[in-house]
Amino acid sequence: MEPMSELPAMPGELPVVCPHCKKQFEAKLLVGAASRYRGFKCPHCRLFVPHERAVEGELRRSVA
Repeated sequence: MEPMSELPAMPGELPVVCPHCKKQFEAKLLVGAASRYRGFKCPHCRLFVPHERAVEGELRRSVA
């Protein structure tokens, strides 16, 4: 587990597509104590979207 100060700097809000409701939104990455808690909260269906399922392509490689 990495301390909070050692996590990579994140840009403001990232584009996200919810795998549940398929709606697109922009949100800041939520960072928890474990990697499974890294993700986004969908404002439409309130589902927690893990980072691995929300960000695709070049954007995923730049923030991973």
